[in-house]
Amino acid sequence: MLDNKLKKLEEIIKGYGQMLVALSGGVDSSFLLAFACKVFDEEGRPDAVAALTASGPQFAGDEQAYAEKLCDRLGIAHKKVDVGHVVGMIKRNPIDRCYHCKREMFGILKERADMVGSVLCDGTNADDMADYRPGNRAIEELGIASPLKEAGLTKDEIRQALAGLDVGGVKEMAEKPAFACLATRIPYGETITEQKMKAIDEAENFLKSEGFSQVRVRCHEIAGKVSGNDTRFMARIECLPGEMGRMMEMAKGTEEKLQSLGFEFVTLDLGGYEKGKMNSMIEGMEEPDRIKVSETVVRGNAANVETADVMAEIDRFLKETREQDYSFSDFVDIIEKLRQPDGCPWDREQTHESLKKHMVEEANEALDAIDEKDWDHLCEELGDVLLQIVLHSQIAAEAGEFTIDDVVQCVSEKMIRRHPHVFGNIDVSSVDEGLDLWEEIKKREKTATK
Repeated sequence: MLDNKLKKLEEIIKGYGQMLVALSGGVDSSFLLAFACKVFDEEGRPDAVAALTASGPQFAGDEQAYAEKLCDRLGIAHKKVDVGHVVGMIKRNPIDRCYHCKREMFGILKERADMVGSVLCDGTNADDMADYRPGNRAIEELGIASPLKEAGLTKDEIRQALAGLDVGGVKEMAEKPAFACLATRIPYGETITEQKMKAIDEAENFLKSEGFSQVRVRCHEIAGKVSGNDTRFMARIECLPGEMGRMMEMAKGTEEKLQSLGFEFVTLDLGGYEKGKMNSMIEGMEEPDRIKVSETVVRGNAANVETADVMAEIDRFLKETREQDYSFSDFVDIIEKLRQPDGCPWDREQTHESLKKHMVEEANEALDAIDEKDWDHLCEELGDVLLQIVLHSQIAAEAGEFTIDDVVQCVSEKMIRRHPHVFGNIDVSSVDEGLDLWEEIKKREKTATK
């Protein structure tokens, strides 16, 4: 049976003119890459296969290091593609998080494949179809090839085939534990942060260095906030039942190590490691039915809204929002949410270019409010100007260009640099002297950047 499936896999791969493997460094994609190298080498086309590895804080460092090492051993082209911005897109951790993550990540990888005329392939196998994996929908929508799944290979069969595949030393992967991205350690609905994923990665690396084979460090939030945006969280360790005794023997050292990484409490899951365990928490998490608005709605015409249920919800929602206090950081989070896959359709499709006219319109309306000396109106219009600034910054952050923090840093530095008579040791005695000083500093800044 396995031989037949491997023959089918070989035929599938031979059908590709060129092949790019989305290499995570895990068992499945590593096997696919090594097997493809073997097939193309035998055909005299060793350059027909290459690899792309997505990088970012959601991926374990040792997996990424192995991906690079494997490509060096195989002698194939390998590029890393930074998709760290995806963390911001899945920050709120909905139950279909994996769909949104893979839709964005593989969309970027597919662009690279299209540029070189290659078929982009991933390591999805036949067993993956039995678990809750919304990411599979993204793979199908993007037309990513999954040759292992197409050949009907299961995880056990892939490990069996690896043991007999003497290419690039990949047979060592046959005994490697299963892995998944670090975001899977965080329960649905709890915020995904780089802080949490870094702590998870370092905690799991520590336990693996102590000889634990299959281990997960789940990160659970503790009710309540501490200063800033940091959350309090605890670790729930899953290990194999046969290794629990040793885990208890080194409980004190493990607790001290994980607490040093930021985990306030450290616990051991007596049920042990179980693949897909976090998916059991999905039950009962379905979002409540949302009230539908008719597709025939005309803007501003409430008569076309589907009756009283909608209007009652609008009234309730307006009252709720007016009772809240918001800070600047809250506002930044609001704009980020609007740009999420489950956010506002209009906000999601905006670009720097599409917003240009709105920037001008909002600035002009603020000027009108000043001319009218209508300060309540000015307050509202300045908010609209701020909206444009934060929305542009969020778009830039998603593209890896800059963030709102960079904008604040840039303008703060500029204000301090150009006011040495306030923050430094220079005196000015008039507005004109202050303006002359401003222009002189501005000229020197331009000279310094040439």
